[in-house]
Amino acid sequence: MKLLAAMGAVLSAAVMCLAPPQAAAAGKYDGSAPMICGAMMVTECGADGKCLYRTAEDVNLPALLRVDAKAMKIRNLEAAKGRESPIKNVEHMNGKMLLQGTESDRGWTVVIHEDTGKMSGTVSADGEGFVIFGQCALP
Repeated sequence: MKLLAAMGAVLSAAVMCLAPPQAAAAGKYDGSAPMICGAMMVTECGADGKCLYRTAEDVNLPALLRVDAKAMKIRNLEAAKGRESPIKNVEHMNGKMLLQGTESDRGWTVVIHEDTGKMSGTVSADGEGFVIFGQCALP
């Protein structure tokens, strides 16, 4: 658990370093500009109800993403060729941006707080599910 907290702190610091001070002050995580998001905590749950804290890498999910709501794409920044997943739906409600899509027999949803850049998401597949918490920054 301490290792996950330390990894989350390091990843959070790295994501925040990507944003210049004026971009962070603007707080515009509304999809009008691409952003970099880092997954800091992942919970993996099986159909049997058992859940485990994991890293994104442990469950084959990207730890760093480039989210471009205008271009309707999310890109895995860690994949050799920068694998992309299309965003099928973007909605704005109550100060949050909701993104949805599908890839490799999985459905996913990401919610980004438009003022703070805090991110949460889910990925679901047959017999498994993942809950992801992280932070986004404007490059």
